[in-house]
Amino acid sequence: MELRLLAPGQAPPDEGGELLSCAYTPDGAFVLSGGWDGCLRLWESAFGSHVTAFRVSDKPVGACAVSADGKTLVSGSLDGMIGMWDALTHQPKFKFLAHTRPISAILFGSDGQSLATASWDGTIMLWKAIRERDGRVLSGHKDIVSGCAFTPDGQLLVSWSHDHMVRVWDVASARQRMELPGHADRLHAGGVSPDGHWVASASRDGALKLWDIQGGRGSVASVTVHGTPCACLFLLDGESLAIVTDLGHVTLHSLPDLEQHQDLSVGEAIHCAELAPTGGQIALGCNDGRVRFVGIEGFDTLPLCVTAKQTTQRTQTTVQKLFGRSQLVFKYQSMCPVCRHTFELPEGKAGQTAACPNCRRKLRVGAVARQTRDV
Repeated sequence: MELRLLAPGQAPPDEGGELLSCAYTPDGAFVLSGGWDGCLRLWESAFGSHVTAFRVSDKPVGACAVSADGKTLVSGSLDGMIGMWDALTHQPKFKFLAHTRPISAILFGSDGQSLATASWDGTIMLWKAIRERDGRVLSGHKDIVSGCAFTPDGQLLVSWSHDHMVRVWDVASARQRMELPGHADRLHAGGVSPDGHWVASASRDGALKLWDIQGGRGSVASVTVHGTPCACLFLLDGESLAIVTDLGHVTLHSLPDLEQHQDLSVGEAIHCAELAPTGGQIALGCNDGRVRFVGIEGFDTLPLCVTAKQTTQRTQTTVQKLFGRSQLVFKYQSMCPVCRHTFELPEGKAGQTAACPNCRRKLRVGAVARQTRDV
């Protein structure tokens, strides 16, 4: 694979200062960004052009997200407020105070409804639904929580903080599962691999670590990158990790040894970055108020790591109908990240391979999200 900086698109008519957060729409066609001017902006990912902007806060927007159906845009500002906005009309849907200090991260759970928010107040909040005011608090960090990420099955949440610590939380019980110590400086970036096996964390001193959270081996590799990392992005092949630093470098590393294979210089200071849901592009939120894009060449031929979601269905045989009985059958579904076609898998087993029935892209099941109770 090779990283390539794509030509920048049209800049916004009014430069709004540095961008603090960015997030792709589910189809990968647009990127949502938030920044110092208190606006949410949309950018076209194919050409990099600025599409539209609207003000959501008098304070800078430190975090943003897009709902799974693409109909709701979410903003998190430095006054601790969460705002939810109609993606078409930009009219407000819901707004409430989520934290007492600035919000540093917003992300949706695997169910598309639950929400996690991280804050400078040292806590993470889990919200059951988009319009739910009452959340569960995850407390344990001693300083600013820089960010967090769900594992693909949605059962765990990983967070990283200025207290030098990575923590792993059980989502169902809202309790800490494990700590991952070992960094000597503030943690600014982290991520979870698409199979849920690895966690990456990176600190202000440039230290990058890879953790094995499934095998319980702790830190398995450590290297130093140039600059302060602002994003750890696991590629969807499950074998590569992209690191983005504030000095404008995007490096590509192999797993699990973290050997560096490429260093692309963007030529602009970067504050945030996000991987496209299709896996072939990276959006970079720059200090000049623009979003720039990096293409990942050679990615089209690689199998993509996907999650199989368990569903249940009650069925009845003729005899069971006579006695008023039924049986619970488990089925497994996955969605192709390229064409967004949902299809049924023969079994829910990590490691199995399949081709998308619609676009024929090669896929590999990296994780299985099992239901915790019958429906």
